[in-house]
Amino acid sequence: MDHTAYIVAALANVPTIIAVLIGILLNNGRFTDLNSRMTAFEGRMNSFENRMQSFDNRLTSIDNKLDTRFDILIGKVDEIDNRLTRLESQRH
Repeated sequence: MDHTAYIVAALANVPTIIAVLIGILLNNGRFTDLNSRMTAFEGRMNSFENRMQSFDNRLTSIDNKLDTRFDILIGKVDEIDNRLTRLESQRH
């Protein structure tokens, strides 16, 4: 084969090579977009997780307050029961 045949064969493959390179660049751009979307989603999930942790902390705080108040209430009921028992024993 002479040089002209080589040049023609090479030039015939150039559009294919260019199309492949353009496809690679486009796919790379799409992967970059996908990566940025996944990063944004991860940020939103972390924000949601922080909000849920804050909510859990608030519920724990409320639970502790209710336990304390319930203990005070039980103490008052015991005190009233003791008083009533003493009054009943004095009456008989």
